[in-house]
Amino acid sequence: MKNKLLIMLITITVFGAFAQNKKVTRTGSVQFLSKTPIENIAAQNNQVASILLVNEKQIAFNVLMKSFKFEKALMEEHFNEKYVHSNKFPAAKFKGSIPPSVALDKAHNYEGVEINGQMLFHGVKKPLIIIANIEVKEDLSISFSSSFNLKLEDYDIKVPSLVKDKISEQIKISVATNYK
Repeated sequence: MKNKLLIMLITITVFGAFAQNKKVTRTGSVQFLSKTPIENIAAQNNQVASILLVNEKQIAFNVLMKSFKFEKALMEEHFNEKYVHSNKFPAAKFKGSIPPSVALDKAHNYEGVEINGQMLFHGVKKPLIIIANIEVKEDLSISFSSSFNLKLEDYDIKVPSLVKDKISEQIKISVATNYK
């Protein structure tokens, strides 16, 4: 009887430690903005999956391309079929490392944190450094936000000359997540 109780206690402790180390969300948001003098194109995706490994200080995002919502249905169709080719490249992924100086296990607000990582987008994987704000709250829930630019040509996204003036060469990306 003592052995069963001891095994059960160890199991609960081990699984509790793993659960505290991993924070997950499926409701993160990513917005993008292409701003030109002729037209602004914006879209939002509120179904972003992300995992934060607290002890390892690793963060990862998975963004389904077809989950972006646009003001106009035709923009959404062109985005998926002509630019990001969502059927062939269904997701964009980012995996990065949080610096050792960021303590994710005690309440604190960190601004301007440099996250070194890799972005996989449109079949192209490239190193990417983003600057983020990370807030660890008293209950150890964590908020993460970042804004950065991506160059379309870096990810082999071709813009036809007919619409070149309507789509910016650099797209502003904004990310926000909350981990419980």
